[in-house]
Amino acid sequence: MDIKIENLRVFNGVSFVAHSARVSGVGRVPCECGSREDCERCAGSGMREPTDEEIFSMIVENDYSSALEHVVFSFEIRGLSKGNALELLEHRIASHTGRSTRYQSEEGFDFNLPPRVEEILRKRGIDEQEYKALALSDAPMPEQLPKQERKILEEYARAMRTSREAYSALLELGAGKESARYATPFAMHTAYTYTINLRSLINFFGLRLCVRASPEMRELAAKLYMAVREKFPQISLVWCRGYNYAACPENEVRDSPQGRECPFKDRNSRVFIPTRKQIREGIALEKFDQQAFEKVREKLLRRWAGKS
Repeated sequence: MDIKIENLRVFNGVSFVAHSARVSGVGRVPCECGSREDCERCAGSGMREPTDEEIFSMIVENDYSSALEHVVFSFEIRGLSKGNALELLEHRIASHTGRSTRYQSEEGFDFNLPPRVEEILRKRGIDEQEYKALALSDAPMPEQLPKQERKILEEYARAMRTSREAYSALLELGAGKESARYATPFAMHTAYTYTINLRSLINFFGLRLCVRASPEMRELAAKLYMAVREKFPQISLVWCRGYNYAACPENEVRDSPQGRECPFKDRNSRVFIPTRKQIREGIALEKFDQQAFEKVREKLLRRWAGKS
């Protein structure tokens, strides 16, 4: 997959969030001077006004998140499959404008590959574009592949090729775009203009930066996270819900096949995060190595964003 985040725009920022927090009321913080009488920041009181950056970090870390709604992002998403794009609708405090298949021609549409197909290609060292070229030309798949894997690649290739051909044939027969689009697959690329505030975006990260999220949504979340972090380094204070709450709400399903690669469920790990059920059973988060977590996070980000 090659999801692209384009034209990222930000409305309001750290200073505006800090301003809104001050309107609500923000307390003073200990001054680094040690209560020196000649200190211009605290005048010897030992307490000073926090900076905008300190207020912003405090709001993110402590989840005082209504103030974060003042920061709004708009961006374009390209390369997301039509089917998985529907998952964006589950994040309701956002505005969506999608590519219209009623008015746009989808002839020669590009498409994403499902997880099992991608897994086979990685395992066998086959380039994604090479596979797509074989698929659309009806050329045979490599003979050295195990029979089941070759059959999976062939069946998926046939489905994409048939959908493309059916779409073009319907247009040629005069059915029109609105009817021809019914022949397009779940995997077809689409484009979205998406606007979302920072509070909702953090909620999106909490849900989608998880090993159990669908691979496409993980890729989208990882690329968004990296783009947003460049503008707001404080976003490093959030990750999946287990990290954010120091307790994973997934409980038993964390041990499902989708969760088998979760790096936070091993009790002997330096980044172990208990589930809520485990906490109720008396298994607490006793030790957590923040530096080890950051290494794990960066490794996951790069893998999910397709950078390693």
